[in-house]
Amino acid sequence: MIRLLEKRPDGICTYEMENDQLKVIVSSYGVTLMEIDMKDADGTEENVILGYPTVDDYQKKSGTYFGALVGRTANRIARGKFTLNGKNYDLAVTNGPNSLHGGIEGFSYKNFDSRIEGDDLVFTYHSKDMEEGYPGNLDLTCTLRLEGNELNIIYDAISDQDTLCALTHHTYFNLNQTADAANHLLQVASERHGLVDDRVLALGQFREVAGTPLDFRTAHPVKDAFDFSDEQIQYGNGIDHHFVLEESKPALRLSDPVSGRTVEVETTFPGVQVYSANYLEAETGRNGVVYGPHYGIAIEPQFVPDSIHNQEHPDAILRAGKPFHQEILYRFVTEK
Repeated sequence: MIRLLEKRPDGICTYEMENDQLKVIVSSYGVTLMEIDMKDADGTEENVILGYPTVDDYQKKSGTYFGALVGRTANRIARGKFTLNGKNYDLAVTNGPNSLHGGIEGFSYKNFDSRIEGDDLVFTYHSKDMEEGYPGNLDLTCTLRLEGNELNIIYDAISDQDTLCALTHHTYFNLNQTADAANHLLQVASERHGLVDDRVLALGQFREVAGTPLDFRTAHPVKDAFDFSDEQIQYGNGIDHHFVLEESKPALRLSDPVSGRTVEVETTFPGVQVYSANYLEAETGRNGVVYGPHYGIAIEPQFVPDSIHNQEHPDAILRAGKPFHQEILYRFVTEK
């Protein structure tokens, strides 16, 4: 069942998607997942993502990107500059010397048109040519579909010019919000992770996870990665790295041993950024919970960060008239 909870005078809508296993609250502002409720092993229902109480809180642009759709490009672009088809483009520098998550007014801060379409919740946005410095008129559709214990996020886009398009959802999970998420068990189907510099900019270089703090091929606590003798952990102040995914399902698994809750992630994207909320400070979230460092684990399926600079044939280039289609699926499981 999908129902409209609120439509504000400014056009921002809040919806509830619910079945006998999950309840999802989502805003048309940034296609933001505000709340996902699931049961624990004892049948107690609880919100399992980080989010603010009201839309007004999101509009303050705290920079947390809680639950938001990120675009046109997720992650960082070096120096806020790129060259496409021989033409130079300048973006806003918003994170140290780099551009982050689509710029000053990226998709996370836009109100999408929205509608209920059968069992789907559909959000659309027209991004004009040169919005935030990106070429091309881009039409984006994001469809949310709740089926049983699965929430599927489907992205479709098309542009009238060659442009960059590298979307994600920036959802932070905490499956037992009585404590931080550092004791959650993380497993990632990845043999390699991306290297970053001291500003957490992707270098386009990779190393094998074996023998490093970022080896999550088998499940173990997130906090095990906080080995600051490792330069990559120093640079990220924890985990803030891109994992190249193997062909395995699920791609990622995050579990809380206390509540018995697990989220499994499957995606069509080739990698996933994992961020252990290293810089989160005293943000008051839903139900009055105060979030601090490591209170959530952000899971962001995406292309190789800064691929316009880091790949011979960048994933993020969307050619004129060519459809863009990617999906992220969250599966919520309770283990007795």
